[in-house]
Amino acid sequence: MHIGAQLYTVRDFTQTPKDLAATLQKVADIGYKYVHCSKLGPIDPHELRGLLDANGLACTVTHTDPERLLHDVDGVIAEHKVIGCQDVGMGMMPERYRGSLEGLQALIADYRPAIQRMVDAGLRFHYHNHDIEFQRVEGRTLLDIMLEEWPEAHLLVCAYWVQMGGGDPIEWIQKYGARIRQVHIKDMVYTPQANPAGQHLIMTPILEGNMNYRGILATCAQQGVEFAHVEQDDCNGMDPFDCLRISFENLRGLGYC
Repeated sequence: MHIGAQLYTVRDFTQTPKDLAATLQKVADIGYKYVHCSKLGPIDPHELRGLLDANGLACTVTHTDPERLLHDVDGVIAEHKVIGCQDVGMGMMPERYRGSLEGLQALIADYRPAIQRMVDAGLRFHYHNHDIEFQRVEGRTLLDIMLEEWPEAHLLVCAYWVQMGGGDPIEWIQKYGARIRQVHIKDMVYTPQANPAGQHLIMTPILEGNMNYRGILATCAQQGVEFAHVEQDDCNGMDPFDCLRISFENLRGLGYC
């Protein structure tokens, strides 16, 4: 299993080619060799590929605007071919589909033709969970129903959001191991004083919180997960590059880097 960096962590520093070049060099200097491209600025895919190559990095998956998946699937396919990335991700279901079984079924129906075109072009589609997919309908989670009714979709598991939804990351990775090629990893800790967003459960670098990452990572490796990307949406006042570095060093201490 390879360790990568989710560039959403450093999204404030990836909005121009100049900033992205500096960011990719910092990420590579930490020791990462793989990245998940997400929330980048309007950067030409050929330039992106050049910057990745120059820093010895490979993009293994993206998060792509869901509206582009619907309305510009040919452009999405072409871009992924240029950057050498076979895996296309949806970071979260659009708001209009959330909150009901009917919404989920509409999501699948609307996106199925575009996803099939990507599959026919040799790409793979990955759906990234948050906590909202753990809503239960008649005793089953929406995520279970999605994976049953959408066999074309791989699952990009975010262990943090599984736990926030009340699930056990190890159980879900074991249950859907054949559908999981990539995962996101970030840790969770309780703070007695809420952060500015009013949250008591906050994100931390790997092994700096309370989640069972020794067990989660071992399960990922056992199930054949290929890439585990370090992600920290909110660094809670820390430098996001420091967060990526701390996670990398802690993972290296476990023998994963």
